[in-house]
Amino acid sequence: MPVNISRPNLLLCEGKDEVSFFNAWFSELNITDVQVIAYEGKTKLAEFLGDLGKASGFGQVRRIGITRDADANAGSALESVQHAMDNASTSIRALGPQIFVLPGDDKQGALESLWLASLENEPFAPCVEEFLGCIEAKGWKPSDTFAKNDKARAQLWIATKDVPNERFGIAAWHGRKDTDKPWMQEKWVDFNHSCFAPLKAFLLRTFSPLT
Repeated sequence: MPVNISRPNLLLCEGKDEVSFFNAWFSELNITDVQVIAYEGKTKLAEFLGDLGKASGFGQVRRIGITRDADANAGSALESVQHAMDNASTSIRALGPQIFVLPGDDKQGALESLWLASLENEPFAPCVEEFLGCIEAKGWKPSDTFAKNDKARAQLWIATKDVPNERFGIAAWHGRKDTDKPWMQEKWVDFNHSCFAPLKAFLLRTFSPLT
C-alpha cells in the first residue's frame, strides 16, 4: 500500500478527487487531525483494509470513517463495505469504523451527485441537461454506471468556469479561506448547502473530539 499514518483519525475514500474534496472541507471545518487516504477504487477496499493494520503509524489511530459511492445501488454498496470490514483485522474492527454511502439517503450516485444537488437551482442547471439530451439524440450513450453520468455533469459545470480544466476534487478548494490564488477566489462548492448536511453530520459525528 505503502501508507504512512500521521494522524489519529482516518477517512478512507475511493480516489484522489475525494481526498482533495474532503481535505478542503476539513480545512473549512478547522479539523486538523484527520488524514484522508484513498483506497484507490471500490474493488480494492478489502485489500487496502488488509494492509492498513500493518501500516507505519497505525498504532496511533483511534477512529476510522469510510465513504463509498452508491453507484446504482446504495444497499449493495453498503453490503460491499461491510463485507470488506468483516474480513478486516481485529485491530481495525475494534475501532468500529463508520460508513457513509454517497450521496446518502439510500440514493444512487456519487460524491459529485451531492454537488450537483447543491446547484440544481442555478441558472445553468437546465443547460447541462439540455446539452446531455442534445448529444444523446445525436448518438452519445450515457454510461451504464449511474454515478459516471453525474461525474460527466460535474465536469460540464467545471467547463463553464474560468479554470475549465480543474479536476472535481480541486473544485472544493476554490473560494476557501486559505486560498490566495486570484483564479481561485470564486467559491465553487457551498458546504453549507442543505444537501451536504447528512454528510457533514457524519463527518462531525465520526471525528468529534474524544472526551
